[in-house]
Amino acid sequence: MNAESEFPIPSGFLCSGLIAGIKEDTTRKDLGLIYTEKDAVLGAVYTRNKFPSAHVQYCKALTPSNSFRALVINSGNANAGTGEAGKKANLKLASALADQLGVSQSQVFTSSTGIIGEAFPIKIIESSLQSLVDGLGSSCLDVAEAIMTTDTRPKLASTTVKSGDKTYTITGFAKGSGMIHPDMATMLSYILTDAPLTMNGIQSLTKKVANQSFNRISVDGDTSTNDSFYLISSNPMAGKEVIAPEIEKGLISVAISLAKQVAADGEGARHLIEVCVNGADSEESGEKVLKSVLTSSLVKTAINGHDPNWGRILMAMGNGLVDSGFEDNEPVSISIQSTPIFDRGEPVRFDRSALSTAMSDFDIRIVVDLHRGGFSVCGWGCDFSTEYVHINAEYST
Repeated sequence: MNAESEFPIPSGFLCSGLIAGIKEDTTRKDLGLIYTEKDAVLGAVYTRNKFPSAHVQYCKALTPSNSFRALVINSGNANAGTGEAGKKANLKLASALADQLGVSQSQVFTSSTGIIGEAFPIKIIESSLQSLVDGLGSSCLDVAEAIMTTDTRPKLASTTVKSGDKTYTITGFAKGSGMIHPDMATMLSYILTDAPLTMNGIQSLTKKVANQSFNRISVDGDTSTNDSFYLISSNPMAGKEVIAPEIEKGLISVAISLAKQVAADGEGARHLIEVCVNGADSEESGEKVLKSVLTSSLVKTAINGHDPNWGRILMAMGNGLVDSGFEDNEPVSISIQSTPIFDRGEPVRFDRSALSTAMSDFDIRIVVDLHRGGFSVCGWGCDFSTEYVHINAEYST
C-alpha cells in the first residue's frame, strides 16, 4: 500500500507512529501523533458511557478548539478506570508533548485505547515522545497502524472535493473491532481536512457526520469508555458558518467508509451486514428499528450460519417499534440479498437453498420497509462467530 498516494495527508498536517512498547507484542506500533503546522480548528464527540477514560474527560473540556496543534494517541492501554492517577498521567503526557513541540498544553489533545483498568504507562510513553516528533511526515499509515488493538488491518479512507475554484483533501483513519456500539462515534476515529471550516460551525458539523456514519454501526452492543471522533481542519475560516454542501458530503462519505470498515472488521466477523430501513415516519423511528436489527444476537448468528430465518428479523423490528405508535401487525416488508421474503405482512415463497447460498457472500444486505412514511436510514454491523467468543474470552489473559 502506498499510503501517501492512496490516502494523501491534507496540507498543513503531519503524522507519525512507532513502537513504544506499551503492548505485550513489541512488533506492533502503539503510539501515534497528529500534528498541525499552524493553529487548526477541531470538533469532537465522545462516548456517553458513564465511566469515561481520562483522555475523554480531559479533551471534553478543550472541545471545540480554534487553536489545536497536536493529538497523541496510544493503543494497548485505555487509561480508563484508573482514577486520579490516570488523570494525572494523562495531563503529564499532554504537558510533556507540548514541551517537545513548543506549544501550549491546551493545544494538545490525547486519545487512548486498550485494556481498561491497568495503570497508564506514562514513563514508557514519555521516553518515546522525542522519536515520535522526529518521525513526523506526510503519511497517515503509521498512525493508523499505531491505534490498532484487535483490529486485523488499518482502516483509512480519503477523497477530494472541489468547492469553487479550489480542491480540498479529506482523509480519515479509525480503529475499532470490538466493544463497538457507538452513542456518538466509533472507538477512535479521526478525519483531517484542509477544507475551510469555522470554530462556530465545526462542532455541529462533527455531530452531523457522526450521526450519519459512526452512530449507525454496531459490532457487539457495547459502547466503549473511550469512544472519540475528531474532525480537524488545518484551514480555519472566520465569520462565515455555512459549509459548502460538497465539503459536507465529502466528510460524510469518508466517515461512512470508515464506519463500514470498522463493522466489516468486527471481532471474528465473517460478514458485513448492511441494514436499510425504508418507509419510516421519522428518522428517529427508523434508527430505532435499524439498531434493533443490527444488534440482535439471533439475527447475527443466523447470518453467520447463512440461515434465511426472517422471523428473527421480524422479531427484532418489533422490538425496535415499541413505543413508536406502531399498531400490532401493521404490514411491513423484508428482503435479504434482494430476495423478497415477507411482503406487507404476508410470508413470501422463496428458494431457501438459493438464498442460503447467496448469504455466503461477505456482504449481506437486509432491507425492511415499514410503509409508514418517507424516511430511510442505513447502518452496518457484522455477524457473530465462535471466534468472537474466543477473542474476548482471552483478551486480557
